Amino acid sequence: MGGRAAVRAVKAGLSVTGFDPVESSLAQAAAEGVSVTSDPLVASGSAKVVMLFLPLPEHVKSVVKNVLLRAEEGTIVVDLSTIDPETARWAEATLLEAGITYLDAPVLGRPEGCGTWTLVVGGPEHQIAKVSDVLLRTVAAKIVRVGEVGAGSVVKVLNNLMFGAINAVTAEVLTLCVDNRVDPGLFVTTIAESGAATVSNLFKNLAPRMVSGNHEPIFSLNLLAKDNRLAVDLAYASGTVAPIANLIHQINESALEQGFGARDSSAVHSAYRQLSYGESE
Repeated sequence: MGGRAAVRAVKAGLSVTGFDPVESSLAQAAAEGVSVTSDPLVASGSAKVVMLFLPLPEHVKSVVKNVLLRAEEGTIVVDLSTIDPETARWAEATLLEAGITYLDAPVLGRPEGCGTWTLVVGGPEHQIAKVSDVLLRTVAAKIVRVGEVGAGSVVKVLNNLMFGAINAVTAEVLTLCVDNRVDPGLFVTTIAESGAATVSNLFKNLAPRMVSGNHEPIFSLNLLAKDNRLAVDLAYASGTVAPIANLIHQINESALEQGFGARDSSAVHSAYRQLSYGESE
């Protein structure tokens, strides 16, 4: 997602320097016109706006402590990672001491939709206004301030909990089709084309992949499981009863134990098949 954002920023006429610890990602960005560096301090050193796309909360903490605290005073950090609200609030407080603004602005949208994303942003309204033009010219079609720093992360984690629910129940109903002698492919096309209230774009995307067994990663099960763990932690921290969140977490963890973490989230269906029939890919 960061590579896509960097390319769009270059095409928008912005001066962009990108860093990624994966050399192939740097090479791909460079091939598409992005100035790249092997040193994250160079990428952030004189930037007015720093955009982060990081996998885990601990990566955000590491980058804040080891890189961003050395950025210039007045820099605005826009964090598009999916993390927990407490990490976002910690990052804000830590960087504020150095005169650096931190906004949590996670993405609602798929990677290929870069440029049409909705960003749910937590932070001061006047600071969001300073970066809105850059974000709308590069990655977003819509920016929604949802509260103070941390609120964006709450919205994103809950959105991905709904993703996890649709992912899991789709895998379950397709397994039930097989067990009850109904062609799962026929089920999918019938429901998808029916106009039923249950149909979502995510179902239309996931269900055919489950039926075909195509689990090349678009959004990996590792990442979905991480996001859904954050939802369980969020519920625990707020004292909210959330049995569905806990059940989704258990389903994801079972699939990870079976070795499907690097596959697409749709591989939960293969995990169901393995548990039900002893089948392996």
